[in-house]
Amino acid sequence: MTQQSLGAARVFASNYQIVVCDDPLSSLGSEDDWNWDAAKSKRGFAGVPTFRMIGTEADLNNHWVELVLSSEPPSPAEWQRITCVHFHSGNGRIHVMSVIDHDPALSAEIESGDYAVYAAAQNLGIDQLSLGEAAKLSDSEIAERRDVEWYRLFLVPGKPEFEGRVVDR
Repeated sequence: MTQQSLGAARVFASNYQIVVCDDPLSSLGSEDDWNWDAAKSKRGFAGVPTFRMIGTEADLNNHWVELVLSSEPPSPAEWQRITCVHFHSGNGRIHVMSVIDHDPALSAEIESGDYAVYAAAQNLGIDQLSLGEAAKLSDSEIAERRDVEWYRLFLVPGKPEFEGRVVDR
């Protein structure tokens, strides 16, 4: 598997959601927005191909997120949860952010077109609060922590055949 890092950043996942979009200023109709009762939200995501919201677990909503362009999906054996969504970039950009951000936490240039985004997660529901820690972590400190909830987004060219939870343990 070949991978190219497109960046990494701390994302405050407000409302337990990480946004992957091609335009941070775009908006959704109410039928596409997050709804805990909707079938898409129960599968771990909501939105439309140009603006995806992927569910998170930890109460502090403070996650390290890595974005990689990959030739293959992640190995299900290596991740606690993997959620796959169809993503379409019409402008050759991808942004990762919170639903309340005005500016993305990270952005990258990509080829325009269809992709599968595999949101691979480790340590679901574990954050500093659940570990009894009170100190605020710097970006470099949270980047090193692999004992709290963190994500790697695998961007794989082509439209996925399946959307939803690939693995969830």
